[in-house]
Amino acid sequence: MKKQPLLLLILLSLATLFTAACGDSSSSVPQFTALTFISNRTVTPATPLFWSKLDGSAVTAVPFSSNNVYYPSISADGTMVAFYSGSDAWVQKIDGTGALNLTTTTASASEINFVRISPNGKLVMYSEDNDDHIHVIKVDGTGDLDLTPTFPTGMNDCYSGSFNASSTLITFVCEGATNWGIYTVKPDGTATTTVTGTRTMWTDLASFTPDGKKIIFVGGTETGNDIESVNIDGSSDTVLIPVSYEAIVLNSTLYYTFNDTTLELNQVYKAGLDGSNPVSISDGLHDDYLALSD
Repeated sequence: MKKQPLLLLILLSLATLFTAACGDSSSSVPQFTALTFISNRTVTPATPLFWSKLDGSAVTAVPFSSNNVYYPSISADGTMVAFYSGSDAWVQKIDGTGALNLTTTTASASEINFVRISPNGKLVMYSEDNDDHIHVIKVDGTGDLDLTPTFPTGMNDCYSGSFNASSTLITFVCEGATNWGIYTVKPDGTATTTVTGTRTMWTDLASFTPDGKKIIFVGGTETGNDIESVNIDGSSDTVLIPVSYEAIVLNSTLYYTFNDTTLELNQVYKAGLDGSNPVSISDGLHDDYLALSD
């Protein structure tokens, strides 16, 4: 009888270890609390960079000294932002303090083409003109790593992407002479995997769904761009949102920019991961866009 509580304790401990090994998404994956966007809202001091809650409320300016800002992104806890400005990659706290030009900490970087911070706020991925490769760098400016020292087969330019929710995997897109491709790689540069390398139209801004089973991206069409999804094995390419040129997945929601021709304004929308139930989170008075492409 005295051994029974000890046995129960051992069994509970083993169950806890098993759960952790299987990946408890509720405890191991951070949940986003905010998103960043660019807007023509008037604030003092002037800045085009803003953040809001995920429903579009509590819009707040992010101080920065330049109006030339693109590719903004935010850490899951809402404390750090990364963005492009003046051909460089920058990172800073959400209150505008601690701004660091990451480009000046690297030996090879030239004009930056894309910037994205990891959900855990520890890494920034970027692409740049000097080598057309995807890089990651720590937010303190150290540890710059080329993730694509050798291009995937048939590709000659890799230029955008994102982290998965746990910051343990990156998806990125590349362009070749006639095809575009979507790939995944670990942040340490290992385990590069092809999702698809045979797309024949423009491909950009790949993002993981939370379960990692699909990639959502912007795909070119004969008349413009739309938002599509593809299974991680490259099958079942599906159009989710027509006529949109930029999108990002935060938690279990798809955020994208839509040009409202009635308002004559860009507006930020949210929808389900299948494109269902789209609704604007902008105020209908200002030009708001995610600015994930230039």
